[in-house]
Amino acid sequence: MIALIAPESPERAELTALLGARGYDVTVSDASAALIEKVAASAEAVIVDLAARDAMKFLRRTTAQWRRVPLVCLADRRKPENASEALRLGAADILPRPLRIGDLQAVLANVAELVELPRDDAPAPPPAAEVSEPTFGVSPAMQDVLALVRRVAPSSCSIIVVGERGTGRELVARAVHTRSPRGDGPFVKIAAAAAEPGDFTPLFESADAARITLYLEDIGELRADALTALDQWLRPRRGRTPVRTETARPRLIVGAEPRIFDLAERRAPLRELVEALAVVRIDLAPLRQRPEDVLMLAPHFLKEACREADLAAKTFSRGALQLLRALPWRGNAAELKSLCERLAILVSRGIVQLDDVLANVRLDAAEPVVRSDETLRQARERFERDYIAAVVQHHRGRIGAAAKQLGIERTNLYRKLKQLNIPT
Repeated sequence: MIALIAPESPERAELTALLGARGYDVTVSDASAALIEKVAASAEAVIVDLAARDAMKFLRRTTAQWRRVPLVCLADRRKPENASEALRLGAADILPRPLRIGDLQAVLANVAELVELPRDDAPAPPPAAEVSEPTFGVSPAMQDVLALVRRVAPSSCSIIVVGERGTGRELVARAVHTRSPRGDGPFVKIAAAAAEPGDFTPLFESADAARITLYLEDIGELRADALTALDQWLRPRRGRTPVRTETARPRLIVGAEPRIFDLAERRAPLRELVEALAVVRIDLAPLRQRPEDVLMLAPHFLKEACREADLAAKTFSRGALQLLRALPWRGNAAELKSLCERLAILVSRGIVQLDDVLANVRLDAAEPVVRSDETLRQARERFERDYIAAVVQHHRGRIGAAAKQLGIERTNLYRKLKQLNIPT
């Protein structure tokens, strides 16, 4: 039996008919207290429409009482932040709207598989800040970035986006372009290391220049001749041909690593160019400093990888997500995306388990995760908790095997589990 919690609508009727045609007994209801007991006793899965009245209240109340029945949620376009919270509360998957039959079939197959798997109930991460646009993340740092993007997009000012490789510098540049009056015009990306002096001429002389956004990646790698050519277009001097006015030239956004300002101090032409371009500076925090975003990005990257490889949709178990959240991600979101692409191909099951993640990542040489609101003691406790939880999950709750790997006595491990509030 599948419990469907959704407001009355043609979509609900269509979904009920679709499930019925595939042999499922469907119970349609609202998020009532009576349904909790019924679901806990007999349902194979629960499908919750996040647009339903009190849907989030139901999830918070229900997941505190049972976790054995898989939850699948239908996204609410009006409140995309609810999708991230539903994942944190234990949802097995989120189905986007408009609902596609292929996605539903894949998710139902995954749910059937999940019922047969051993428990994988890593503790749910703490709630994160609300997000209005999931592509940016749920962390306060990325929400600040999104707010700044919205403020500067309508203008024509140049922008420098500073962040480590893989943090999403191009994503921010595209977001600015999309939200600007130039949004229907060309977005041109040029890698600074490969830029030639003549690359800028057709862009600045184009009749469509006022509709173009030029994104120059890794400005610190721009060669001297290309730097001079770009500088001539941006800041004409006496004796040079005047360039177009500010409103009739491409908008320039550049991506740079945090060391750009140290490099600029040693290269006067680069320093002048950076100063001219840094009308607005947008800083991107590395993924290791915003682990709450991993919970949203990982399922998104996994689904995207499955779709591009023409594979049935997959999802992560809660234990796998908890481990992903604890990893340092030295390569940032790009590294996470690469892992998800590998898992999409290598894991034949519909549910990616903690063991699958452990088999495809390196846990050694980890860099410390720095959080501004944490003392050394709190950081030590967090790492110890995450690592012990991962080892216990890896051994599927076998305390003896976990204690052996950790190099401690079984009684000490029991004491640690209780002290750190880790479920077994």
